[in-house]
Amino acid sequence: MEPEEEQSRGSGDEPDDDQPGPPWLPPDDRLWRHPSEVRVNPATTRQVETVASVGAWARRVELRIWSLGVVAGVVGALICTAVLVATGVVSTPQAVVTSAPPSTVPVHLSTSRSQPGATAVVPQVAPSVVGLSVNGAQGVVSGSGIIVSTSGQYCYVLTDSALFQEAGPNSQVQVVSSSGQTKAGYLVGADPSAGIAVVRVVFLPLNSQSTVDLGSDANVQTGEEVFSVGSPFMAGSSNGSYFADGYIIDTSSYLQPVNGASNAMFSMLVADISVDPTAYGGALVDGLGDVIGITNPVTGPLARTGLTYVTPIDTAMTDVSAMIKDGKPAPHPWFGVLQANDVSGAGLPRLGTSGVVQVDTVASGSPAAKAGIADSDIITSVGGKSTSSVGQLISWLADAKPGQVVSVDWLHNDKSRQADITLGTQPASASPS
Repeated sequence: MEPEEEQSRGSGDEPDDDQPGPPWLPPDDRLWRHPSEVRVNPATTRQVETVASVGAWARRVELRIWSLGVVAGVVGALICTAVLVATGVVSTPQAVVTSAPPSTVPVHLSTSRSQPGATAVVPQVAPSVVGLSVNGAQGVVSGSGIIVSTSGQYCYVLTDSALFQEAGPNSQVQVVSSSGQTKAGYLVGADPSAGIAVVRVVFLPLNSQSTVDLGSDANVQTGEEVFSVGSPFMAGSSNGSYFADGYIIDTSSYLQPVNGASNAMFSMLVADISVDPTAYGGALVDGLGDVIGITNPVTGPLARTGLTYVTPIDTAMTDVSAMIKDGKPAPHPWFGVLQANDVSGAGLPRLGTSGVVQVDTVASGSPAAKAGIADSDIITSVGGKSTSSVGQLISWLADAKPGQVVSVDWLHNDKSRQADITLGTQPASASPS
């Protein structure tokens, strides 16, 4: 029988050992393989490659999952930190906002106790603060100033008179605005007895410049927290600090002439604050962002580490008006109290006031001394108005005129006194009685 004529066997047929068996099934259809088939079978090779590819993919997936886990953990930590800071559980240092000084100017900020207050007052004052470079016969001196007035095309800058004394005669002034504009300035006038000078400068456009908000010394109290704000440009040029904070520790102080100066300095505020040399002439600001004075350097025996003497803003602005008008300061009235302090306490309500002024030192031969006011006396009212602080006394004197008659009430050895006192003209210097 020919092979093609062979019929298939039934299930009960027995195999014939003498006849060849049917061909083997393909390797992929069997449960086992001969070793020779494994070595040469391309399907097996593809399976091995597939397994390797799947393993590599799995490792890539695992790596991506691990990376996503790390990123998720970092994001979660940041969100958690933000929530803790927002709720006040964790505190974070506050950056001081400035008037965007250029990135090339290194700005050094105080990290002291009053940073939260600084974030409120610095942006309010900084646009009005300028830097000054004064070049004179004795060299170049740098400092700060504040724009206090504008008229026509002019900006008037209030600064420290010591800048011009140190630079010497024939001084040339360069003024740098908060936006980085540099212009030549002109010295309008100076008053060494008040520690101030006025400089005129043209900044264009003028409406881009800002004048500061001025406070009043009538509101200044001993122990009040204050801030010094100078020019970031000047501070950056010397790697200094344009900001500092501290406290008013004395509300009236008389400074004798030093280093050959011809004038003493009268009715100066004293602050427990360390001011960088480039910030002298800049603003002393209260917690509301109002300027209450101009910082001044003091040299010689009167200088104290950590102390800064300040021209009261009421006194300074009286000078500014006179110098813009006449090129020189108006004569200052002379009362004669050289040193004084604020006094408050439980016993004061019986006097009908929450505070009074205690006289520390009276000038010999002054109107106050002639009226009988002596050291340790208590001044309760001036001009019929209660005087509860030295700041009020300074503010009143800034508006007074030489020759003016004023009624003063005070306590001497717990006895009430009253006198009408005629104010004199402030001398170049004075001596304690």
